[in-house]
Amino acid sequence: MKYKPPKYILFYVYIFFLIYIFLFVRPQQSERVQLGVFELEKYNETKVNLNIYNIRELEIEIIDTYTTPDDKLCNLEEIYIFGSLPSFNRFVRLRIQDVDVSSGLKVPNEVESENYSRVDYQDPIKIVSNSFNCVDEKIFIEFEENINIDYLRIIQNDSDTYRSVKLINIDAYS
Repeated sequence: MKYKPPKYILFYVYIFFLIYIFLFVRPQQSERVQLGVFELEKYNETKVNLNIYNIRELEIEIIDTYTTPDDKLCNLEEIYIFGSLPSFNRFVRLRIQDVDVSSGLKVPNEVESENYSRVDYQDPIKIVSNSFNCVDEKIFIEFEENINIDYLRIIQNDSDTYRSVKLINIDAYS
């Protein structure tokens, strides 16, 4: 007599794998932390203290700009991120894996801003708007691994060509 497997065995195996995948292998949702609204200096360097740990991505939203008599493009001249890696635990300027912006902004030095190596030089992020209205535009900064951020250093220079950003809202994702 020949062995006969139970009826619908493949159906049960398939259901078991689906339940296993949905319970144990599903992607973890990232947790959002709202860090608040920060005012930036018009002509100078602003140090934005964050002191937040285990962060994978930052979202910076432009809320308001300084008013000027004529229309100018918005500009964030340099953005530096300082903190530490959990595995390294030494205070450094952190490397950025990816910089994305909403459709109204552009990153003129995107290739120089992104760097996957920890030992090479990396330029600061520069942001310029595509239009005269850059309010409600967003900047997304992604890191290679979870990091600890002590502060952001944002340098602006309100010149004849560009207008400075006044208020930003920062959210972090872990």
